[in-house]
Amino acid sequence: MFFWKAWTRRRAAHKPLVRATITERQRQTYRASVEFPVVYVLAGRTGARNALANDLSAGGLRLIGDEDFVDEATIELRFTLPNDLISSVTVEKEIVQTTSRGRTTRKVKVPPEPFTEMTVHAKVVMAFWSLRRRKFSHGLRFIGTDEQTQEEIQRFIHVWQIRQLRERAHMRGE
Repeated sequence: MFFWKAWTRRRAAHKPLVRATITERQRQTYRASVEFPVVYVLAGRTGARNALANDLSAGGLRLIGDEDFVDEATIELRFTLPNDLISSVTVEKEIVQTTSRGRTTRKVKVPPEPFTEMTVHAKVVMAFWSLRRRKFSHGLRFIGTDEQTQEEIQRFIHVWQIRQLRERAHMRGE
């Protein structure tokens, strides 16, 4: 009995080493694990440089390159979302036709509209060294993005999710 009481007292006094808390700053959107080339310009400096982007979300992306940036640095990014990665996906589109019998609608499966080059601005929110790649990686948060660009990024992510779901279903034999 004495052993049990001592053990339970020690267990009750034991505090976990790590506590997980959810903060408002944590990611609120889906992260698409795609990789594509980007051209960037660091604010206050002339000349563009090349890098890779991955882990795209509606709120930002990860930039992988040879250069380290200070926190809160502002960067202009130019890129085209990777059309080739979603070219095999079809999405439902509603077609409205007016015929002599009246107005009819039908749904057809079509490839997504191709994405064109976009320019966004971002701030560095996190920096780390990628051991696997031997490159600098920076978490970037989009800032001041216009509504049309936000919608295009969301559209790409939506199509990417459809692709992922269909691939998983195919792997399970559904």
